[in-house]
Amino acid sequence: MGTLEKSNEKSKMWFFGDSYTYGDGCVQERPPNREYYKLKPHGVLWRKGLADHFNMDGINKSKGGASNDWILNSLIDELLNIQPNDIVVFGLSWSERFQLIDKRNGHHVNFLPQDFIEHTYKSTNIILDDDDRSYHRELFNAIKTVLLEYRVQHEEILRDYHYNQALKILKKLEQSNVRFLLWDLKKAQFRYRTINDEIGNGDYHWSWKGHNDFMLKCVELLENNKNEYSV
Repeated sequence: MGTLEKSNEKSKMWFFGDSYTYGDGCVQERPPNREYYKLKPHGVLWRKGLADHFNMDGINKSKGGASNDWILNSLIDELLNIQPNDIVVFGLSWSERFQLIDKRNGHHVNFLPQDFIEHTYKSTNIILDDDDRSYHRELFNAIKTVLLEYRVQHEEILRDYHYNQALKILKKLEQSNVRFLLWDLKKAQFRYRTINDEIGNGDYHWSWKGHNDFMLKCVELLENNKNEYSV
């Protein structure tokens, strides 16, 4: 395939990932306190800048707090909608994250390790069943054990597993003339300026400058026919 060129025909650029793709800190709705957004409301999210650069319609399928399982499932859900000449930009999140079924509505819920490490079942806001406290207590303690004894200790193995899963799906799409860019948050997060760098509030999501610089990196990779992020 040749170098990407801008065209008048609008193909789609699909974005799958977690809060770093969604734009937490630089979007009005996330996080609720909107501290950085209130101070600096103007800028361009990296995914919007990237889609605009290639004159494509950006389709955002990311979600704050998403686990790699959730992100992979989101890609699978859209496979029949992704068309030749589209581009898929897929960002891996932290491999310790996981999803469970909420008994109240039957939907998948993403959980972060700190939800279990920093709380007890009595203090956490993780509720899967409003009416069964014993269920909640037993499940919380069981998950905490599995999380600490398995997911955290074997983070590198899980990361490689998720990366290879995503890469195989994306390479299959490539056979249908779909370009892709696969990137790993662990490699990219602290290479770009964060909100904490700007205002010192402990928010390590990217600032507007971080978004711009990461967008430029993605442009460079795609224009040079690279499909995996490298530093």
